[in-house]
Amino acid sequence: MIARRPPDGRHSIRTELLLSLAILAVAALAFAVAAVELMAGQASTARGAVYLVVLVAADVLVFVVFAAAQVERAVIRPLRATVDAAEAIAGGALERRVPPGASVEFANLSASVNRMTDHLLEERAHLVRAEKLASVGRLAAGVAHEIGNPLGAINGYTHLLRRGAADDRARAALDGLQREADRIDRIVRGLLDYGRAHPRADTRVDVNDTVRAVHELLATQGVLRRVGVSMELAAPALPVRADRHDLEQVFVNLFLNAVDAMDGGGEIVVRTGALPRARAAEGGARRAGDSPDTRVPRAPSGRVSRWLAGTEARDVVKIVVADSGPGVAADMAERIFDPFVTTKDPGRGTGLGLAIVARIVENFGGTVWVEPSRAGGAAFHLLLPLDPA
Repeated sequence: MIARRPPDGRHSIRTELLLSLAILAVAALAFAVAAVELMAGQASTARGAVYLVVLVAADVLVFVVFAAAQVERAVIRPLRATVDAAEAIAGGALERRVPPGASVEFANLSASVNRMTDHLLEERAHLVRAEKLASVGRLAAGVAHEIGNPLGAINGYTHLLRRGAADDRARAALDGLQREADRIDRIVRGLLDYGRAHPRADTRVDVNDTVRAVHELLATQGVLRRVGVSMELAAPALPVRADRHDLEQVFVNLFLNAVDAMDGGGEIVVRTGALPRARAAEGGARRAGDSPDTRVPRAPSGRVSRWLAGTEARDVVKIVVADSGPGVAADMAERIFDPFVTTKDPGRGTGLGLAIVARIVENFGGTVWVEPSRAGGAAFHLLLPLDPA
């Protein structure tokens, strides 16, 4: 039975070799029969017997040479190229790639090795980023503590000067000084939140209740007055091991980030649900009005792939906070969680909000990543281990 040709036009090595050897065997057999027929009259003589032996030997030699050439072309040559590329990759040349083979087997092998190399590159970049973030965290904590004391003194002197200010120009200058000092204070607090080591959370918190509380808080403050918020929260409760205040800070930062991205007006969709770990990386979660078969397949993020490889959680809570803003560029999807990286205009953000979100979520044993939302904006996906208790 001949193997079916794959869609890309490649044959299996087994099919190709069997076909080639079958053709060679038929040709060799036909040549041998023809030689016997031609030499039948002279086979009884010594010279005729010698000629017959020579012809058969030549026939066998031709068969072996052509068979060896086929094996060299179909197996040895692509295998040698694969070994050379693998040795180069093992030596540190991670930019090297295995060329795709002409057969199905070698094409699959090259794809697997190249995928492994891409994963190694991603892991190396992740380790470099992790080391950089750890250094930034230590530096941030030290700088924040050093800045905090003189900043408090500046605020105190500013209040004293405002009491004795005699004209509007002086009061305006002091107001500007106070405003910028408050901005520095926010940055310092963000640095402290990012650099502070948090103990492992051991409190049972309901995700749905926390989302509702944050929504009510921001709505009361008027932050969401031009924003439509749709919440699709799965029932019953979704308990996780977390610190309630820190989890609220995560949702506050995500809501505020969405409002800023939409320039104050648009739509925010919040979805929560529990699902098995095997389905945790699925992109494009269903909305309430979708059919049960609706799926928006996307390749899993590198962040969630690394998290799935290291977590022991059987079931997870998935939270999606999506907006209708301009979205996040693909090349920023990983860097957006680094400290001081922001897509906002200068003066509108410190680049610490999403870094603090990632730090808190990872402290809870979860992960967070971003991908395009169905409304064209950004969809932030959070995974937290579901509390089995």
